[in-house]
Amino acid sequence: MVNPTPEQREAIDSYGDGIDLVLQAGAGCGKSATLKMIAQSDPRRRMTYVAYNKSIAADAKRSFPANVGASTGHGLAFDPKYLPRLNRPRQTAHAAAQALDVKAILGIIGATPSIPTDLGLPKAMTGKIIMRCALDTVSRWCHSSDPEIKARHVPRYDGLTKPEVRERLLALVLPVAHAAWADLTNEDGVLRFDHDYYLKLWALSRPILPTDVVLLDEAQDTNDVLAEVLLSQEHAQRIAVGDSSQAIYEWRGARDALRGFVQALGCPELTLSQSFRFGPAIAAEANRWLRVIDAPLRLSGFEQCDSSIGPVDSPDAILCRSNSGAMGVVMEALTTGRKVALVGGGSEIKRLAWAAEALQDGRPTDHPELLAFPSWDAVREYAEEEDGSMKVLVKLIDEHGTDRIVAAADQLVAETRAELVVSTAHKAKGREWPAVRIHSDFRPPKPNPETGHVLLKREEGRLAYVAVTRARERLDSQALAWVNTITAVSA
Repeated sequence: MVNPTPEQREAIDSYGDGIDLVLQAGAGCGKSATLKMIAQSDPRRRMTYVAYNKSIAADAKRSFPANVGASTGHGLAFDPKYLPRLNRPRQTAHAAAQALDVKAILGIIGATPSIPTDLGLPKAMTGKIIMRCALDTVSRWCHSSDPEIKARHVPRYDGLTKPEVRERLLALVLPVAHAAWADLTNEDGVLRFDHDYYLKLWALSRPILPTDVVLLDEAQDTNDVLAEVLLSQEHAQRIAVGDSSQAIYEWRGARDALRGFVQALGCPELTLSQSFRFGPAIAAEANRWLRVIDAPLRLSGFEQCDSSIGPVDSPDAILCRSNSGAMGVVMEALTTGRKVALVGGGSEIKRLAWAAEALQDGRPTDHPELLAFPSWDAVREYAEEEDGSMKVLVKLIDEHGTDRIVAAADQLVAETRAELVVSTAHKAKGREWPAVRIHSDFRPPKPNPETGHVLLKREEGRLAYVAVTRARERLDSQALAWVNTITAVSA
């Protein structure tokens, strides 16, 4: 076993005391390595290592000692009986609406699938759009620990947030969501199955894991449904490791399980602050953001790493705030003849372009970012008056057209062949590159016109922290220079 740092030694000793434990570990501070050290310190006990994704779980299976079983949460829940429905062909929201007969469901309760036209919204919430909202609702509920689908699980869509419109939307979506879940739990159901569905079914069965120790990695991004299962393993010693300052998936249902573990178990909370990814210069930049979001943790850079902050003309990766921003960078880089890779691939860009094209042609779309809008002009108006972040998308579509954007997505190459990797900060999580540039679509919040205070949402600050800590050697963070103007943060 590699010699542990003093902080890692304290974690190993605390494990040896037989107590539940939470480890707050900063970016590059050896979260997985510390869990491996804990496992190596006690080969007699059965341990279950729960990883964030398949690749991390596969690596753990190769590197952890034999007494440790490594899996994702979905891997723990999987049953081969679900394979036939998982392997069904992809099902569009339109096909799902027809299979489930959304109109009949709404007819039973006397609802009319339409919303007021004087609100500048679609003349009719088509069965396809209602079905998309219902499936989004089921997914959000599956990520929660709640036993039943409720109104709070219906997502808040741009353009559909006014109280009277929201009430109308709930009346349409909730009965379809309940009908969808009833179908999904029926062996003869008509809807295509999803991995999150069997995870929820497993959690509702209140499983008991055959293990002595639970090791949860990347706990800050653990959905409530899995966190509750792991917390309920009262027969086992539970150890959760992660970085609360990297909790960036609240918008899709994840809540910081580290905080939940501390509150539920009353266990000690130790820290790992020595980063092995980058040197003092990048650590100092990361600490600026940790101060802004009021995080107690501060990173120490690895002295052996020669890192710097400043302009980077030829970055290995460019990190963006939004899919639209990433799309713009891809388009620009391709015009120079560079081989470009996009983390996650180009499918999401193409879906967004096709959704914009539908609105331009006067057709409704079920894309979650645009489903509330009756036309492309309505998107333009909303971007100008309500949501400045959507201006990037509008500008890109209007300047390049959807055909060129789709063509650009088809020109993307694999990361192993790329001269430049482009990514959103969300998808860059868990990755690192030698030289990173932060893109300009990380826009500063606007000052309050009355007080002059510049209020930053805490999750936005955490996203910036994730972005700057992806660099190992050189970081161009000029696009985030506005950090010095922040006067307060909000939840």
